[in-house]
Amino acid sequence: MNETELESLYRKQMNDHVVLQTRQIINQLLELYPQEFGLENLVSVKPALPFMISEKLSQLYQEVCESYIGTSILFEHAWHWSLLWRQQLSFKALAQTYGRERVVASIHPRARKAVGQIYHAGLDQYMQWFPWPWFSNMQFIGAGGFSAVYAVNLRLPYEPQPIKMALKIVDDKLLNEISVQSKAFLPLLFQGLTVCESTGDLMMVMKFSNDGNLEDHMQQLPLGDLDLKTITGTILRLAANLADLHKAGMCHRNIHPRNIICTDSDYFLVDYRFATPSHESSSVTAITRAVYGRLPYVAPEVRQGIYTEKSDIYSLGIIIWQLVSKVIFPSPDVLLDGDRSTVTNGRGGNGIGIGIGIGGGGASSISSISSSSSISSSLLASTAAGGRMIGGGGSNDHVYRIEHVPGLPEWYTQLYTACLEPNPDNRPDANQICQALQTIHENLGFSVPLNRWVTEYIVARRAEVADHVRTYAKVKGIVSASMTRLYTLSTLPSTGHFINLPYTHRPFFNLIIQTTPHQLS
Repeated sequence: MNETELESLYRKQMNDHVVLQTRQIINQLLELYPQEFGLENLVSVKPALPFMISEKLSQLYQEVCESYIGTSILFEHAWHWSLLWRQQLSFKALAQTYGRERVVASIHPRARKAVGQIYHAGLDQYMQWFPWPWFSNMQFIGAGGFSAVYAVNLRLPYEPQPIKMALKIVDDKLLNEISVQSKAFLPLLFQGLTVCESTGDLMMVMKFSNDGNLEDHMQQLPLGDLDLKTITGTILRLAANLADLHKAGMCHRNIHPRNIICTDSDYFLVDYRFATPSHESSSVTAITRAVYGRLPYVAPEVRQGIYTEKSDIYSLGIIIWQLVSKVIFPSPDVLLDGDRSTVTNGRGGNGIGIGIGIGGGGASSISSISSSSSISSSLLASTAAGGRMIGGGGSNDHVYRIEHVPGLPEWYTQLYTACLEPNPDNRPDANQICQALQTIHENLGFSVPLNRWVTEYIVARRAEVADHVRTYAKVKGIVSASMTRLYTLSTLPSTGHFINLPYTHRPFFNLIIQTTPHQLS
């Protein structure tokens, strides 16, 4: 063993020694001040101590820092302090010390069943209990069809500054979400549980999505990520998320852009409340005769009571198309009213529109878009004409039509078209998308701006959509929020009539993988 290896071994041993000492002192503080950490029902509260917990924490922090400095090891707050506290407060660590049954019994009655499921799913090493008094400045930030999400400040006793987190109100469906997350391995987003003292609501404590969701990104002005390298990277991340879920034998059943959150320049598929085992998805749909979903992301075969992993792929295909069209789909009543033959103001012949994104929380983001009349009319007309030549039977007169986007590489058009094939058997699976797109992504340059025809198409479509929403609001009043809704199979609307794509009606295998290098951009 040479000198470098000896030095490395010494540093590791010293680091392990300091970590062990820190853990031991943390456990002592949990025993001495249980009420400060929400453990008063688990650990007997001691008589009043001469020192405040803040003083003991400050002293410990200083000692830990000095220990690392003394051993010439760089102290990292996140790894050498915050992580150790999270680990020692985890349900797993508490169970090792006090027993699982005692831990569950000490938790708020509203959360006991969920904590039991956390242990059963093997997520206990990542999750902890968060006392309600640790939260402050609670602000409503959005709602899906069946839940509400709040931004809060989390003041941890051992951290110098509050941390921004998200709270999501949940019901018994949380148990299903916990189970699926254990299979999809997404504990980095879901960190534990709390119960609201005033309402009694059970809440998931989650990492705050500092960048919003994918729909927020797509409706941003200026036109967001119009770089092909960035877009293919996003698709790869989403396909990998879905591949992991399908590998675990689960179908998501509610994929849309608001269920994809963006945080730290990464994307995560969330909301697994309605996920079911893949082999049971069709039978569950057929037996219940009910579908939870958002239009137009629900695959056509679902109306016949069929739901498979390829139905998830269909939803992903809509998103892949949206990433280059930037068309944001509104609530079902507005969406299904989008036939231009019923709209008095057509495409917005004045050439000026208002870009409106209908959010999950009912809020509208309004920004001005200016485009020349010639761009709006000529570009949309030429695209519609192209759709008639290659189309899959959909209407070219629908404001929210899904059609060929001009100016894209052929392989990109093939990708979203294949995902939206009417026959599920012809769609790729998530692994095939990853395999086909990975090589293309790697061969793209560092930055590949989209063709100007794509940008002009986006501006024209946004103006057209905005004009329709504005006209609809004038005629029918308030535009409701776009969110997941409950449908019966007999009342689930069809959206196939406004999809007009060049379907091949062949399996995916012979498509993208035959793309040649000169077709990349």
